[in-house]
Amino acid sequence: MTAAWRMWGLAAAFYLVAIFHRMSLGVASIDAAERFGVTTGTIAVLSTVQLGMYLVMQIPAGLLADRIGPRRSLTLGLMAMGAGELLFAVSPSIELALVGRALVGIGDACMFLNVLRVAAHWLPERHYALAAALTAACGAFGQLLSTAPLSAALAGVGWTPTFAASGILTAVLAILAVRRVQDRPDGAQSARAASAPIMPALRRAWRSPGTRHGLWVHFALNAPFVTLTGLWAYPYLVDGQGLTPATAATLLAGAVIVFGVSAPVMGYVAGRLPHLRGTLASGIALTTATGLALLLGWPGGHPPLALIAGVLGVAAFGGASSMLAFDLARAGGGSASSMVNIGGFGAAIVGQAAIGLLVSVHLDYRLALTPLLALAAWGAVQTARHASLLPPWSSSRA
Repeated sequence: MTAAWRMWGLAAAFYLVAIFHRMSLGVASIDAAERFGVTTGTIAVLSTVQLGMYLVMQIPAGLLADRIGPRRSLTLGLMAMGAGELLFAVSPSIELALVGRALVGIGDACMFLNVLRVAAHWLPERHYALAAALTAACGAFGQLLSTAPLSAALAGVGWTPTFAASGILTAVLAILAVRRVQDRPDGAQSARAASAPIMPALRRAWRSPGTRHGLWVHFALNAPFVTLTGLWAYPYLVDGQGLTPATAATLLAGAVIVFGVSAPVMGYVAGRLPHLRGTLASGIALTTATGLALLLGWPGGHPPLALIAGVLGVAAFGGASSMLAFDLARAGGGSASSMVNIGGFGAAIVGQAAIGLLVSVHLDYRLALTPLLALAAWGAVQTARHASLLPPWSSSRA
């Protein structure tokens, strides 16, 4: 068992790096606008392209996870992220920066799904929900590095050294992946899915009620967290609420800590009380949407700092709870996990792009963030609806 957790831990460390890359625009958006001579609204295109490529690559990445195995998939992903981050570090224009973020998104698509495949191949089934939650906690540490520490690095050593160093480190980790990751324990049989036709495998994954339920859980809980902490919370806090960059970075770091602490707790609860997953996800989704409504509807548009911190904390708790989605869809393998990811990150792309468009026409942030509220509310409704359609024990353990 120790060897199994060690193998998962190595793969999860690569996911930590991926989350740092994914979320780094959260505190770098204002610096990026100054570097490339564009508006903050235009910088949303960088995040949209990155998440767009992440989304487009979900099905191919899921198929790769099942067919060529985690070791080679993780290696390819790390190589793409390293190259993309290096290009982003030296780009003199936003056009080349877009190519760099696209490569980061492509590589990122290979990370989480393959960490889950390592967990599925190495760990007993009863530990899968906990492994998924602990993976999210590792990601939270990566995101924590992309808040105050990244902000300090950008202010201290500058744009190019900061992002170039992270790109070089990621490329070096690709060597570690290809040498040390092992797809399965010695003697374990390969999955039959590796030779199955693609379209029937995808149809089987989609027909599972757990896959569709998981998709909406991820839609409702992951999208608000990613949209806020990955891009728009920082400019909202600094430009919209008049907070200092240090205070804004601290609030984001606090939200990420909430995420990291909550993820293992939710994983433990899901493993011990699987019949409560649907109820928990529905309640958290409703709470997140209600918090956003209070924040954006506050009279005068300047809510108390305690309310802002509370809503960020609720969104972070929801982001951690979104890992329940992958436990619901576990039976469908990598293809089902990729479909679940599409739900959450597809909603995040729509939210980030819509907010960027509204900011670019000079609407204040209270109005610009309303698309996120609409997505959160719709996701809460659909999460509750699919939970009522799914019998409590038709889970991944069935």
